[in-house]
Amino acid sequence: MRRSVSIVRREGLKCYLATCSFVLVASAVLAASPAMAQTLTPDPARRYPLPTYDEDWQFLSDTSRHSDPWDIVKYEKLARGIFVSFGGEARETYEKFGNQDFGLSVPSPNGYLLQRYLLHADIHLGSRLRLWTELNSSFENGRVGGPQPVTDVDKLDLHQGFVELGLIQRDRVNVSVRTGRQEIAVGSGRLYALREGPNVPLSFDGVRAIAQTGAWRLDAWVARPVTTTPGIFDDSSHHEFSVWGAYVTRTGVGHASVDAYYLGWDLQNASFDKGVANELRHTVGARLWRNGLWSYDFEGMYQFGRFGAGNIRAWRVVAEASRGFAGRWNPRVKIDFDVASGDRNRLSPNLGTFNSFFQSGEYSGRAQLLGPSNSIRLEPTLTLAPRRNVSVSTGWGFYWRESEQDGLYGIPGNLIVPSNGVPGYYEGSRPIVEVGWTLNPHLSLHFNYIFVFNGQFEERSVHATTTESYISPWITYRF
Repeated sequence: MRRSVSIVRREGLKCYLATCSFVLVASAVLAASPAMAQTLTPDPARRYPLPTYDEDWQFLSDTSRHSDPWDIVKYEKLARGIFVSFGGEARETYEKFGNQDFGLSVPSPNGYLLQRYLLHADIHLGSRLRLWTELNSSFENGRVGGPQPVTDVDKLDLHQGFVELGLIQRDRVNVSVRTGRQEIAVGSGRLYALREGPNVPLSFDGVRAIAQTGAWRLDAWVARPVTTTPGIFDDSSHHEFSVWGAYVTRTGVGHASVDAYYLGWDLQNASFDKGVANELRHTVGARLWRNGLWSYDFEGMYQFGRFGAGNIRAWRVVAEASRGFAGRWNPRVKIDFDVASGDRNRLSPNLGTFNSFFQSGEYSGRAQLLGPSNSIRLEPTLTLAPRRNVSVSTGWGFYWRESEQDGLYGIPGNLIVPSNGVPGYYEGSRPIVEVGWTLNPHLSLHFNYIFVFNGQFEERSVHATTTESYISPWITYRF
């Protein structure tokens, strides 16, 4: 039996390496082609944004602006006012942990491989009606104990599929409604971000309205998160989980921009260090931010609602500031200070743990070792650009528990280290290095390394190892 499993894994690895080789060779051929060389100074309209439904390739109706081999599929006119655009992504990732999950998980000494493939079609039927579909196929090879649930494997499924109707289209006012399965990301990503780090992305089934006028934008939605099951076309709405919200942005307030928002959350059988109960939570927040030579981002959030028979009272405050400098390698220095509340009394029915909803994994690096609930983070970062298409970022994050009466949580809000009555605020520190290299508009290479110094709290609570490590190179190809 063991031999059979070993043979299957070896064959899977061979298949994976063959796939990687194909992607690399195809990318190299495209990069070397004369047409690709013309994009060294790219057309400003030629963008591959995230989320992908923000792509706009209508400028390719002017054939004189064709300069890329993929332009033939990025804009295809079907009839007057009707066109279709195709696109996709292939991402190949290697990950290796040392003492994963505080040394409590079964190790994968040789690491493991992750693959993600996305393919979308964007159909415009006139100026008001749009159909967007996107398929996802994600695989894992080599992880001891098998793939992680939810985030590693989804063989083939509809990741996005929505209809967008333009209700109002005027010079200064645009209002549209999207109905169906879709990604939702707003603001700083501290509450609603794309699930880009994990192998399987996240989407929602629901309705979303978008209104824009001048410097104002309003997003409002009612939705259910989509569950991830590893089979083929078997994902569905989470029937015990609902979310809704309204998010307003005003740009150009002096040199800054302002956000204000309300977000709702209703989850049955939510789990915290305090226990398990139904959670109805409301969040109100505001954000002041600016990009430029001097950049800053200040955000405050307050949460209230019900957790079982008790009340919810939680909060989070974030302050980020950075400064760019003229000189060799264009250095930028940044400091992050982020505090989110924890629960104060295990014996009380009331809950004080902050819920970070669908927080970006960037909070504690690509390894996503720790989420912001019941956490204090102080992290200085230095970013350099040795070349125009190369970035190197290094930082050192220091973490504390906000409350000794609460445990540590992951990015999705799962409890990873219970409090167990262990005193002590200091959680540990993490030096991080990340390198990004954009070879051409389609192909990019990345490398991430994290080392973890765990504090005495983890050691005493769950007999954790004193250190952890994470290394991950990955390659992404988009068209």
